[in-house]
Amino acid sequence: MSKLKNIGDCALCKNKNVELMQSHIIPKAVYRRTKAYENSRFREFYEPKVIYQDGEKKPMLCHECEEFFSKYETKFSNLFLDKYLKNPSDELPEVSDDTEFYILTVAWRILYDDLYIYDSFVNDIERKNFEEFEQKLWWYIFERYAKENGRESLCEKLEISGKCFGELIAEVEEQQSKKSLKNMSQISSYIYTLGQLGFVEDVTKLFDSMVFGYSFYDASHTKYYIISGYKGLIISTVYHKKRSLLITDSLRLLRKVQNSKGNVKEDIINEVNYIIKNMRQKYSEVQKKLNENGLRDKIKKRYEDKI
Repeated sequence: MSKLKNIGDCALCKNKNVELMQSHIIPKAVYRRTKAYENSRFREFYEPKVIYQDGEKKPMLCHECEEFFSKYETKFSNLFLDKYLKNPSDELPEVSDDTEFYILTVAWRILYDDLYIYDSFVNDIERKNFEEFEQKLWWYIFERYAKENGRESLCEKLEISGKCFGELIAEVEEQQSKKSLKNMSQISSYIYTLGQLGFVEDVTKLFDSMVFGYSFYDASHTKYYIISGYKGLIISTVYHKKRSLLITDSLRLLRKVQNSKGNVKEDIINEVNYIIKNMRQKYSEVQKKLNENGLRDKIKKRYEDKI
């Protein structure tokens, strides 16, 4: 029996009622390079019974948009990731424009998944800032997609013929809103090794076989992060949101706001420590789940001839 097609609206090009591919949030190329053995499978750390063949996939993009992203995933693998894996050290390969763009495409997918599939931050006042962040990334990525695929850009000219004054005002406001969303000056990407962040080799080994990606914001509510990690790399795209008012009696917090970009590395280190802390707290619970129904022995048997 053939698989049922997923029909819906493409998250990138916005075409409606098209077949949606099973799109990887973090690219398949990353999972392929993370596998310990050819037929390895991935399991969720906190729910080890949950299995993925090659990473989490969602019906998100049409075929054309999937191919557009795939091109940049290949460039990233060839120009950056494989060079790093061939000689892993704290001296990272050069970050090209294509690598920068790849990072933004992954960041957008992670944030889109968080907001509109997992419905994260649903009762959080900061959700609107994440939605703004997602829209800025989408505009930037779509404009390049449109240029490379001969599609119409969304940089529309103001149409004034046949419109009343009220309609013109509405269109001007819409154009101004689009212009604001297309401003990427407050968005920056960062890529570090765990060594550059000051973590010891044991932590690097722990994270070597992990693949993750999610979003969070800092204590000052001025920096909105999309973070991903794999093969000892921590990659983050940050929206430095200017706030007109911040009420706090913490001098440390005020200094962090005044030096927003300078504190990114500190925030990322704190987030990695937060991940490690959660793993430690859940360790005994995870071990208990591994012992249920002979799951640990099944995993050992699967790979016993590989060791």
